[in-house]
Amino acid sequence: MQVTSAVRRRKDGEKTAAVFIDYACAFDSVDHGCIVRELLSFGVEKHLVAWIAGFLKWRTARVRVNGAPPEDKRLTCGVPHGSVLGQLPFIVTADSLSKRHNCIPGLQHGFFADDPTVVRTSADRSAIQQTIQKGLDCITNWSAEYYMEVSAEKTEYTLFGARETNLLSLKVGETVLKEEHTPRPLGLTMQPHKGLSKHVMRMNAAANTRLMQLRAMASPEWGPEREKLRAFYFALVQAKMCCGVASWWLGTSLSDRERFERVQAQAAHIVAGIPKAANRKDALRKARLKPANEVPHRRALEYYLRLKAKGPAHAKVADSIFPPERPIHVRLAKVQHLYSTIDSPEKPHDATVLCWLGVSTSTSPRGSSRVDLQA
Repeated sequence: MQVTSAVRRRKDGEKTAAVFIDYACAFDSVDHGCIVRELLSFGVEKHLVAWIAGFLKWRTARVRVNGAPPEDKRLTCGVPHGSVLGQLPFIVTADSLSKRHNCIPGLQHGFFADDPTVVRTSADRSAIQQTIQKGLDCITNWSAEYYMEVSAEKTEYTLFGARETNLLSLKVGETVLKEEHTPRPLGLTMQPHKGLSKHVMRMNAAANTRLMQLRAMASPEWGPEREKLRAFYFALVQAKMCCGVASWWLGTSLSDRERFERVQAQAAHIVAGIPKAANRKDALRKARLKPANEVPHRRALEYYLRLKAKGPAHAKVADSIFPPERPIHVRLAKVQHLYSTIDSPEKPHDATVLCWLGVSTSTSPRGSSRVDLQA
């Protein structure tokens, strides 16, 4: 979201450069000794560090070649895939890279899964070149210290807002990076200029394919009942259509949003079992589906509140991604107004409004109230 926010908020005349770093087998190459050192620097108690070290070390692997009996090979790096604890040691280790990037003025950074991304926005191309290269040099030095390897051949950069190509000359080590006009970090198709029409068209095509599958299951003779069709829609269509929607919805045009509204309307007609010519609002009401634009606003607000709850550092990031003019602040103000006294008796009309906002409250075992945003 930091990348999409930086691209969307750049002013006239400014350009935004983003470099999408690709690590070669990041989770398999992080060194165990580096993990232990970073855990200790975080202030983790020594007996817990020893327990985690025991979890990581003394793991072995074997490979059979041409039928020859394999020998056990002790692993001194890597974290187990699929385990609850596997990702945490990598995140703790990568945090040291994040701290170094924070020391470079003007440089923004984030992580797409295990791959970092560095971003710089400026009207001065030389300032972009200098700052981004400092960030790349920092990554090169850190990778050498932590025994990790950057896949320079797969690392790409994009200069958003520029019509010309090859305006930057960026290197990772001695390898010159190639420019990519439509990068796809985590499946999000970005464009060098404002707008996300290519991504919307790709998502719309995928959603239409799944709508055909939903329609095939909705036979009035033998198909499942409406509630099951509704569940199929959420799992089959909306899950694909709204993947990461909070990060890109505000960058779409009105025509792009109308495409998504049409997909939602078709799904409502299928779930409700009414003709296509029926009113869109009536179909949504009968299928108990909200308008398509409700989902991104709710998910953005949920992400914002989660960041704010993680402490001052994350709260600063949340404020940079969601400035005061963003619509989520209007929604948040409504919720805060309705729940200004969280323990007071609830008014009937307030309950109705909160239902439409997608907000529910629950009480924790200790008696404190909590506000949850429904997906």
